[in-house]
Amino acid sequence: MEEKMSATLESIQRAAMQEFLDKGFQGASLRQIVKNAGVTTGAFYGYYASKEELFEAQAQENDQYESMKKRIKYMYENGNTKF
Repeated sequence: MEEKMSATLESIQRAAMQEFLDKGFQGASLRQIVKNAGVTTGAFYGYYASKEELFEAQAQENDQYESMKKRIKYMYENGNTKF
């Protein structure tokens, strides 16, 4: 069951990322995200309360990724290659 939930969440996130990149936040359609993810609107609302919440979650994930890249680069440039 948990694996299916994870696959559903990943599908939503992937579809949302593409929709936001293609159309921006204002132009992005929750209906299109759900359709492209191949999930129901109910499944979407099981993970997120709104398009805004989904966008914020994706922005935070991107910020964490960028922060991690910077830390790894700093460590590597300062001789710490054991990570």
